[in-house]
Amino acid sequence: MAEGKGVRNHRITTTQGMSGFFAVMIADYEDMDWCPDIVTTGIGRYATSAEAEKEGRQWAEDEEIPFEER
Repeated sequence: MAEGKGVRNHRITTTQGMSGFFAVMIADYEDMDWCPDIVTTGIGRYATSAEAEKEGRQWAEDEEIPFEER
């Protein structure tokens, strides 16, 4: 994943929301003092964090960016 102007450090992790556990791509944004924010979410919603992690790890491998453990 190419880093854009004002955006750096793309990575994949997992989170939990009202719809269950899911993978997210996050990056750090210059206009937010390099604080992380969600770029996009994965395709699945899962009952367990382990299921979301499986998708996230595959996604990170496909994008050739790090997977960040939570």
